[in-house]
Amino acid sequence: MSRTADVLDTLRGKIAPADATLEEARERRKTTIDAARAFKGVARVYNAGSIAHGTANEDTDADCGIVLDRRMWKELGPDGEDAGPAEVVEEVRCLVRETLKTDYPDLKTWLSKRAIVLQFHAELGNGSDPSVDLIVALQRCSGGLWIPNLHGSGSWDAAHPIRHTELLTADPKSLRVTRARIIRLAKCWNVQYGEPGMCSFNIEALALACTTEGMGLAKGLAEFFAFASKDVAKHNTPDPADVSKPIKLKVERHVMVARLEKAADLMQTALDHDDDDVAVKTALADLFWKHLKPPAGAASKAAMARSLRTGNSGVRMGAGLTLGGAGAEVKTTRAFGGAEG
Repeated sequence: MSRTADVLDTLRGKIAPADATLEEARERRKTTIDAARAFKGVARVYNAGSIAHGTANEDTDADCGIVLDRRMWKELGPDGEDAGPAEVVEEVRCLVRETLKTDYPDLKTWLSKRAIVLQFHAELGNGSDPSVDLIVALQRCSGGLWIPNLHGSGSWDAAHPIRHTELLTADPKSLRVTRARIIRLAKCWNVQYGEPGMCSFNIEALALACTTEGMGLAKGLAEFFAFASKDVAKHNTPDPADVSKPIKLKVERHVMVARLEKAADLMQTALDHDDDDVAVKTALADLFWKHLKPPAGAASKAAMARSLRTGNSGVRMGAGLTLGGAGAEVKTTRAFGGAEG
């Protein structure tokens, strides 16, 4: 294994969620789906998001959904009588909440833009408390699903989370595993910023477009940043399922492009000097400044940033590099909602 790949692999292990957390997230997702199946007119259910895709880091909210049978719910959605989602989503929320209250007495539920969010308030021994996002969807006549837009139009938006999961979990296994590892590291890089520039799904879509079999983790991550910097400069990322609208950025385009270009340069520097342990660790410490320490005495942005943190927690350095202090909370992004902004 190359020096660059070795450092990245070690980092990947550090940011991985605990097995107990993933197991509990999956169990809570199943419990939620089982409760939602009892709602009248459910045709099928599905899993989605980072846990289903194998790309979770700290984002251990488990995404899932039910698809309503159009024969029973003829009035709903653009393919029916154009009735909005608010009433049916609230009915599902009440059913699931009452069903789960016995086992989770402190359960709280609320509505995001797309989903019913279930906060269980039942911490594990490691301090984690995975939540579940449950989407109430309709089958689209032209393929994919209609999913709720509860915050904006009060209507339904086109999406295809089932197809996204199929694409990201398809064989061959070697490609699937490498791509998932690239996505996890790219997500880790993205959420270091005080204002992450992309949602998780945007990163996944870009990785689907540029990862090929046999490239390996280090070269694959370098290719991701190089490809993403050029692609994002041109347009919003297309939906891999070709159903929803292109995925909007969360920051100004020139800011996101500058971040990606810098990341691409740092990855290429590490690869170009892979026989130099100090050069590799210095470049990767600049790239993952919240997770990796630069070598002692290395003249790098990461080293400067750490020295400044003790006296000035608001320093902003480089193209969008925001330092929020050593204990700054890192924002997470959800798998859904990014395509519509």
